[in-house]
Amino acid sequence: MSSATEQEVKEAQRDWAKSKGIAFNSRGYVRDVEDNLYQPLSNRARLAFEKGAGSELSGHMKAPHSSSALAVNFFDYWTNRDKSPIVSALGIASDAENVLDFEAQFPTGLGGTPPHLDIAITRNTGFVVAIEGKFTEHLKRSTRGKSRFKKSYFPDSGSLWERKGLPACQALAELLWAEELRGGRQRFEHLDPRQLLKHTLGLATQLCDRFSLYYLYYDWPGERPREHRIETDLFGELIGDEIGFKALTYQEVFQRLKGSGQASADYLDYLETRYFKRMN
Repeated sequence: MSSATEQEVKEAQRDWAKSKGIAFNSRGYVRDVEDNLYQPLSNRARLAFEKGAGSELSGHMKAPHSSSALAVNFFDYWTNRDKSPIVSALGIASDAENVLDFEAQFPTGLGGTPPHLDIAITRNTGFVVAIEGKFTEHLKRSTRGKSRFKKSYFPDSGSLWERKGLPACQALAELLWAEELRGGRQRFEHLDPRQLLKHTLGLATQLCDRFSLYYLYYDWPGERPREHRIETDLFGELIGDEIGFKALTYQEVFQRLKGSGQASADYLDYLETRYFKRMN
């Protein structure tokens, strides 16, 4: 069931589509994915989504409220450009060369479908800034149970996160696993910490300590978003500085981009009109 907050965001996106003469069906999905994008997908982005496990191009990305469409509209503009402005807007020291990928896969070694990160920015040093993005997911009534652990994350042979030098992540994973087994109330209702911990394990498995994890989410007024921010802060406190975790809003990154003077007026106007005008 949708929350009132989630519905507000969805209605805002449908209003935008109507204002542009873009038709959508009763489920709120446009006919062609390109109708939902600022520009046609870059070849690199299209290939990544075609290889991904989420069937985004034929499904979810067609929704105006799609988190993958928001990520593409925000980041794909930079795929074939100098990425210094977007990197700086994320609060990362500028580098001589950066590669931007969507649907980045970092297998955990446990088999099955590996976790898919929304964006991975690989620096010229090989260090990866991994970004998990959210649009409306955290505005639902609850994300509890959405990304549950399997027993394979807690083998009898030892502690997977701790083996990678991540004892605080291990402790949190075990706490969440115990809550799952016990049932009843859980401490995270809006943030999905299991998803972030799975990403962390995959990143650590593939990159050792050469990564940081960013959590980029869409902000909105209301009680539910405030509770989500509290949970995001709690997650950061519980894992400490083990993975360079940083939580940012799309709004603050956009404002930095807008103030940089290094992005086209057309791109900025599209983003502001569609996603950020109501927040000003």
